[in-house]
Amino acid sequence: MSRALLVLADVEGALLTPDGVLTPRVERAVERLRGAGIGLALTSRRPPRGLRALIERLGITTPIAALGGGVMVRPDLVVIEQHTLDDGVAAVVIATLERRGADVWVYQGDDWLVRCGDAPDVAREQAAVQCAPRVVERWEGTVNRAVMIAGVSDDARVLARCESDLHGADAHFSVARQRPRFLDVTHSRANSGEVVRTLSTLLGIPGEAIVTIGGMPDHVFMFRESGLSIAMGQARAVVQRQAHHITTSNADEGFAHAVETWLLPASGGP
Repeated sequence: MSRALLVLADVEGALLTPDGVLTPRVERAVERLRGAGIGLALTSRRPPRGLRALIERLGITTPIAALGGGVMVRPDLVVIEQHTLDDGVAAVVIATLERRGADVWVYQGDDWLVRCGDAPDVAREQAAVQCAPRVVERWEGTVNRAVMIAGVSDDARVLARCESDLHGADAHFSVARQRPRFLDVTHSRANSGEVVRTLSTLLGIPGEAIVTIGGMPDHVFMFRESGLSIAMGQARAVVQRQAHHITTSNADEGFAHAVETWLLPASGGP
């Protein structure tokens, strides 16, 4: 690849440990990238406001892809572009998930909407992303230009049935089980490959000068659009096979290991 100018990294599976911690070693790796003239961009399943603290802590100056690429925001969280679901499609998705017994979360604008605010998964998510949901009595008249709809369940069979029902329903949205207990439904253009292409256009950086680091199944799309791809150690084998390199897991600070092993030497960094 040509000289690296930008690193696009997944937040939950690359920068943070499984417990959601940003370690000092990873922070140092980010600072060393900056010193070598290499920018850092973030992609995350979180809503934009759930990334505010991380943006400030790391001094991020590039656009950020939130909600799996469904919305691109500036570091001040002003929306640059977003890919929203048709309201009629959203209604079908919600009805399908609830009919199968999954809890439903809806992300739209800067809102995270739920029907039950005291569910265990809601508490865990609130602690992880450091922002609270808005509890609504009904979906009708509330859902408007949703960016992501998540089906949530501790029963894998429930999510499998939801996924099967939705896969044949419409060609204008994507269905993915990126995390245990979650089935995410987004616009078909809300994917990591589109994130790389958008960053390339916005920042004037060719794809071959972008490095991608991640481990989710969706990250295969960004691997294909970048000059150098690095899969996390905890990623599934099918994801790892699509990357140029495999680093250690996020439990073992794989992002920092990738920077120290492949990026800075190749870029003339310290």
